[in-house]
Amino acid sequence: MPTKKLNDHPHVYERISSDGRLTGYQVKIRKKGFPDYTKTFDRLADADAAVVQVLNDRNHGSRRDHRAPERITLGEVLENAIREVQRSDKKGKDGETARLSAFIKRYPAFCQMSMANITRHDWEDWKSLRLEDVESSTVRREMNLLMPVMRQAAIDLAMLGSPLDQVSRPQVRDERIIRLEADEEDRLFHAFACSTNSLLLPAARFALETGCRRSEMLRLHWRDYSHNGGTIYLHDAKNGRGRDILLTCAAQTIVEELAGAEKRQGHIFPITADALKDAFERARLRAGVVHWRWHDFRHEAISRCFDNGWTAEQVMDFSGHVDIKSLLRYRHPRVSDAVARLRKMETERKQSGRFRVAV
Repeated sequence: MPTKKLNDHPHVYERISSDGRLTGYQVKIRKKGFPDYTKTFDRLADADAAVVQVLNDRNHGSRRDHRAPERITLGEVLENAIREVQRSDKKGKDGETARLSAFIKRYPAFCQMSMANITRHDWEDWKSLRLEDVESSTVRREMNLLMPVMRQAAIDLAMLGSPLDQVSRPQVRDERIIRLEADEEDRLFHAFACSTNSLLLPAARFALETGCRRSEMLRLHWRDYSHNGGTIYLHDAKNGRGRDILLTCAAQTIVEELAGAEKRQGHIFPITADALKDAFERARLRAGVVHWRWHDFRHEAISRCFDNGWTAEQVMDFSGHVDIKSLLRYRHPRVSDAVARLRKMETERKQSGRFRVAV
């Protein structure tokens, strides 16, 4: 394809099709002692920026290969990220590995594209297709996983930046405002008591009493249990900090009943997440409370603290939250309680003589 040099833009040429149309801007840089650099861009500004970057590197003696993005595919970048995750000791690495592997398997053609050829539009197309299959919250989580991987790849490959950073994450409005009604609680816990899994009932009761997340609860260890203090120390909470799980009397009784003094070693709840999840799924179906999720126990426990008049700071001590905004997503006041408070205030104002009815 013929090219035409731009006088005001060093090393930049216009690419002209056979019918005279402008199809792109090609950068050609040749310097003795360095590999030739040739690349085509859709925008003139991107071509100029590439010239500045390449020349700046070469003026400082860098022999960095700017054609590396053309030889490295998206799939190779993701496979390298999987190896890095597997070598790390971060929490949730198995989940990250599974999601990255699923991406490679789900989009083989996309993963065969070179990093140099992937644009913002390719990622926009992926997002649109993905939103047809899954909820926006799932796409947002996948983008949160992919963005730092693509950003690091852009740094390693001397790219101008990650095109994925130019794609907006979908808005998520998935807040569930739900409370556990008395009859639902009775049916659920009766089903838990009838389960063949003997740990389901105490685990569910413990979750409702403490507001502890399931993943955190399954990491609790007997060596961190303080009988006199009424706490269990959790070394690695979700926010990366250690915290004390505060035990009500009922929660401490549950813990005490799980094992005798001579058996107190290992995990307090010796059960896998999958086994607990399967037992819970079967029990909630039997109870007819299929809308209730395990994490809803945490929402209910925190909401009950607010119902009892606790301050936000007191609830944060209980729940382990470190900011108010995250905490308030767990506060679901009952409308009936709000009406009762309003009418109590109305009565008190009438009795004090400060209430006047507008006429």
